[in-house]
Amino acid sequence: MGFLDEVLENVGKPYSQSKGFEWGTHEVVIGEAEATTKKTQKDDKASIINVVVFDEKDSEKTAQCTLYFHTEGGARMSVTKILGILVHNVGEEKKDAVRELGKKLFGSADTPEKSKEIAIKLINDRLIGKKAYLVSEPSGNYSTTSYGDLWHYPATAKGGDELVPLGGEVAKDISSDDLPDFEV
Repeated sequence: MGFLDEVLENVGKPYSQSKGFEWGTHEVVIGEAEATTKKTQKDDKASIINVVVFDEKDSEKTAQCTLYFHTEGGARMSVTKILGILVHNVGEEKKDAVRELGKKLFGSADTPEKSKEIAIKLINDRLIGKKAYLVSEPSGNYSTTSYGDLWHYPATAKGGDELVPLGGEVAKDISSDDLPDFEV
């Protein structure tokens, strides 16, 4: 049996073997993370963390999420997401301790690259196997995608970068006051 057998059997039929996610917000599990670089429109080697997530009920259904650390704004958003995921994965009695941990860890970060070093360690030490939310927006004629945006609360993209909650209050467990200041 060859690796192309299934493809050869279905020549000319619509492709239905996608293991990506349909449009919308999906509760996912964080599978792995890697600090690396990515070519963007403005930066040939933008500093990022790739996070692979999967569906809890179907571990073959995966998506890749990118956390950006090549600008101060990107680092702020990425740290907000990481700390939000940490807070939302602990019981009420531990939320304040997690916020304090975030302040302690990121309080000394004076560059986006330093915050990336802290973030990758934190993700790999504390978030692998934890739940988060994936916002998935397939493009073109595709009904699924293997790429998405990682969030700490259920949201759906609407008109670009504006996020609208699907239910409940947005990130009530963490506020921007709980995050360290990255001003240089």
